[in-house]
Amino acid sequence: MTITIYTITDENTGRECANCTATKKAMDRKGITYQSREMTAAEREAFKKAGHLAAPVVVTDSETWAGFRPDKILTLTTKDS
Repeated sequence: MTITIYTITDENTGRECANCTATKKAMDRKGITYQSREMTAAEREAFKKAGHLAAPVVVTDSETWAGFRPDKILTLTTKDS
């Protein structure tokens, strides 16, 4: 399964968003392999139009969601088992 986490960085602090960091840490703890990339302005606009108003945006082979979603991360580990 291919998983991509689209993150954003705070312009003032230069830090990745807290939900982005939490999502990646949760996936790391579960041993889930993913790609992480900074969201471009065009991608951010496209995600907003699709209704994804929070970061990160996680895209898998079968679904897409926004924000820190431990429930969704758990389903990824269940599917891979």
